[in-house]
Amino acid sequence: MVATESVDFEAFREQGLSDIDKGNPCTIELGRRFAHKLVQQWRDIDDSSTDLVYCDDAGDGGIDIAYLDRGEDEANSENSASGHTWYLVQSKYGSAFQGNATLLIEAQKVIDTLDGKRANLSSLAEGLLERLVTFRNNASEHDRIVLLFGTERALNESQKQALEDIRSMGRGRLGPLFEAESLSIQTIFQRNLD
Repeated sequence: MVATESVDFEAFREQGLSDIDKGNPCTIELGRRFAHKLVQQWRDIDDSSTDLVYCDDAGDGGIDIAYLDRGEDEANSENSASGHTWYLVQSKYGSAFQGNATLLIEAQKVIDTLDGKRANLSSLAEGLLERLVTFRNNASEHDRIVLLFGTERALNESQKQALEDIRSMGRGRLGPLFEAESLSIQTIFQRNLD
């Protein structure tokens, strides 16, 4: 059964990536398309949503796409423990992902951006940063900012440990609302199987 799942995953991956490579796009466009596809498959998000922000360009502060998940409607759920979550997506497609080093370098960029330590941000990233600073300043114990790495394949054990290290570093500088997670085509494939 494992061999069949492996073959099925490869077909799923190739099919999912086929439209990303169309038209011989530059590496920035490849990353943007990959991030968009992952987020679209992970969450059913309308592209016109004001809660979806595209930043992927020079001066993006390490953030390709940001998405605000508003959680459950608080008015309809008494004593809700659900907060709001900003997902800051850093997509790594193909050779752009080089394992632990990539995770650590890109996480440092995002954490520096959130901590106000990066200059020369694009206007899109500056606008997003203003929203994130306001969010942090008004955050409840249920609110989160999640750095989400998007990859083709699930992270291995060493890379998961690097993610734990990133989580610790981010919490040390930004507080307990910071999280670090991963999302991959493999994760989406597995979810579809389940």
